Order: sequence, then structure tokens, then C-alpha cells
Amino acid sequence: MKMKKLLFLVLFPLAIYSLSSCSKATDPTITAAIQQAADDDAAIKAYLLVHPEITGVKDTLGCYYQVVSTGAGAYPTATTTIKGTYTGSLLNGTAFATNASVSAPLSSLIYGWQIVLPHVPIGSKIIMLIPSIYGYGTSGSGAIPANAVLRFDVDLSPPGA
Repeated sequence: MKMKKLLFLVLFPLAIYSLSSCSKATDPTITAAIQQAADDDAAIKAYLLVHPEITGVKDTLGCYYQVVSTGAGAYPTATTTIKGTYTGSLLNGTAFATNASVSAPLSSLIYGWQIVLPHVPIGSKIIMLIPSIYGYGTSGSGAIPANAVLRFDVDLSPPGA
């Protein structure tokens, strides 16, 4: 009987501790990421209201894009080398890349490009509005501040170019 009581006294607090560590309290990092995603989506929607010429489609992950012209090539995969030019800017219009060249496997580009570009064939012209989590996130990069929503105007080179 003493052994059962001792076992109970040792295991019961351990069980309570284990269960309490599974509480529904949310990790502050997750809470911040969820809030940032909501802020980014609101910023994109506000941007689209001010720019009615952009009729962006929202994909399931929260990236917006508009196909300006449809190319005749295949749809890119992770291993496809993406070639073309692009202009990148913040939603306030500040450009961080103008008529820049790209020639790299899709899998090596920012996640926003990896999410959107498989929706359009090579040779297309596209406008992408990328939430910060799929761009440079909380770190930023060079002239791109942390948590920046990005606009890319991309001209994918036609097949064989």
C-alpha cells in the first residue's frame, strides 16, 4: 500500500505538469505571426482599393496576383529555371529593384514567387502582391524593411529565350 501511495505522490504531480504543458495558451510568436498575416492582408486589400486597375486573385495561402498577359510555355515547377525581368516595390511605391534580371530555379526564389508562379505559364506577365511572411518576413533585406508586403511586376521570358 505504501508503494502505491508513493508512486501516486510521484506520478500525480508529473501527470499534472505534463497536462499543463499541453494547455491552450498560445505561443507569442504564433500570435504575432497570425496578427502580421491579418495586417498584411488588410494592407493588400487597401492597396487594391486604391489601385482598381489591379484585379488580384487571392490564392489559398494569401498571395494575390494578376496575370497581365498569358504566356505560351509550360507551368513552372520547383526545378524550373525562372528567367525574366522584374520590378520590386513596397506598397508605398518605394522601388527596391527596377528592371532587375532573374535566372534561377524557382525553388531558390522567395516563397511568394514559389507559391504564385506555378499558377502561370512561362512567358506570362504578372503582378504579385506578396505578404511579408512569403517575402523577407521579420528580418527584411537591404532596402526592404521587416514585415513588408511586396509588389512584383514580373515579365517571364518566353520559352527558348
